[in-house]
Amino acid sequence: MQKLPDIKNQLSSKDLFEAFKKQLVRDFEQSNFSADFVETLEPDFASIQGKIAFQLQRNEKNADFNVMHLLYRIDISEAQLKRYLVANKNDHYFNVIAELIIKRVLQKVVIKQFYKNNENP
Repeated sequence: MQKLPDIKNQLSSKDLFEAFKKQLVRDFEQSNFSADFVETLEPDFASIQGKIAFQLQRNEKNADFNVMHLLYRIDISEAQLKRYLVANKNDHYFNVIAELIIKRVLQKVVIKQFYKNNENP
């Protein structure tokens, strides 16, 4: 878990955390996944990771479940996923995917806010 303190600090920012939740809902819903769980999220990395991993695992047997579609929607490549799974081979598959999802969604939110703030000085 690289740069976990940075992630914890970013998640503790109320505005950033709310934007993170909105983006997570958007990505999940556009991939035909229920995002009801997002409302209950607290700004705690381990808790968020556990809830996302649980949702992924819960939907695993669903005929409409396509984790790769969700990952493409979030902008996580298959090569990136494979590298991360190899680097974290002792972790549970869905926990690794959940960590990637959190990092990428948070990255998208931070980039959007950075450019939004630089457009309106």
